[in-house]
Amino acid sequence: MSTHVKLANLSPVIIIDDDEFFRVAIDVVLRDRFEVETVVICATAQEAIEQLSSDMVFGLGLVDLNMPGIDNRNLLHSFKVAQPHSRLVVLSASRSSDDILMALSAGAQGFINKGLGIGETEAALQQIADGAVYVPPFTPQSMIATDAPETASEWSSVSLAALTPRQLEVLRLLVAGLPNKAIARELGINPSTVKFHLSFIFQILGASNRVEAAMLGADLLKPRE
Repeated sequence: MSTHVKLANLSPVIIIDDDEFFRVAIDVVLRDRFEVETVVICATAQEAIEQLSSDMVFGLGLVDLNMPGIDNRNLLHSFKVAQPHSRLVVLSASRSSDDILMALSAGAQGFINKGLGIGETEAALQQIADGAVYVPPFTPQSMIATDAPETASEWSSVSLAALTPRQLEVLRLLVAGLPNKAIARELGINPSTVKFHLSFIFQILGASNRVEAAMLGADLLKPRE
């Protein structure tokens, strides 16, 4: 049995990218490595909007930034409105922390830098297919120097800005010591949804476990003068 069956189950996949070489490369990876049967390719924002508004329901969308004729946030917002149940992944050459946080706050389940090797890209896609949230491997200190927050207060603002209101609620309850099932009951959501939000929170905070995330979250949520 293929180890990539979960990603294959996200077919059809839509690729929105104006870079012909990269479109072809990702198409090959999806079909040959992940056994995705249906891949729809869009070279322009207009093509993308038409496809997203059709009757086809996509399981996964791979979207480039800086597409001609449309603002990045508008493109991602349009995608989520048209395909609310699709997993949205940004594939971009950008290394800007602002772009990463913008994509995540717009609902992306991952941000993959085009500079990754093919093996790392495949691993990132599989991680997303498994239900996790993927972001480039960085810590607060390793962000691009010109964009990096210089103080704890600035980092707090950046980290919290990447979380949705629901994820902030999950983080507060995690800090309060509640287990997943109790968080789910408190918020009226499924435990699996809590697990998804926690995966995202761990990525944003750079935490490897619940205890570490709770400690970091407690510090971020502290009122600052």
